[in-house]
Amino acid sequence: MISFDFAANMGVSPNSKSLIGDICADLGFKTVRPYLGLQDAERLSKVNPVIFYLFDYSPDFERSKAQINELRASHQLRVRFAPLVCFVESPSKESIIECVNAGFDDVLTIPWVASSIKERLGKQVNNKSIYFETDSYFGPDRRRFSDDKAKRGTTAPAAGFGFRRYEFVRNSFAGVQIMQDKVIGKAPKRQSAASQAGVQHRMSV
Repeated sequence: MISFDFAANMGVSPNSKSLIGDICADLGFKTVRPYLGLQDAERLSKVNPVIFYLFDYSPDFERSKAQINELRASHQLRVRFAPLVCFVESPSKESIIECVNAGFDDVLTIPWVASSIKERLGKQVNNKSIYFETDSYFGPDRRRFSDDKAKRGTTAPAAGFGFRRYEFVRNSFAGVQIMQDKVIGKAPKRQSAASQAGVQHRMSV
């Protein structure tokens, strides 16, 4: 059974903070703290192997996207590959697409039932995850909701383009273990902290 030890409340307004706080209480997170910037997140990650960053889709979503970009640019693997989850209270096709393109690991819509949320969040730990890195993006496969799942991430891109594909596992002991780091086509210009550090087959500390 997954232990929900630490969550970062990424709410950008009082209402968002209150909503996420209530959800964390229902889920039984042992520790919940507001997001105080990347430096604080990296410091906390050194003693908390897996931190869930919980967002709410709100009119201030541009601020949320700026926070996502900040986290995904971290040099600390536990932060860069951390699970980012968004709760959408009034879902629409446009809002879901925006969340997917922002790079969330999961997008949860109402009704929010604690048992169902725990099951969804639990899939982010002790299971293989796949991220892609392009010139302008780092995160889960944005095509994962497509019906054509068999071909995703395997077809060679057009000439002059490419991406980096990471396979990794999050766990409560090491935080993040990179299992595979593979470039397909042309290496992306957006070289991640992970790729620069040569983290293939290494665990974060």
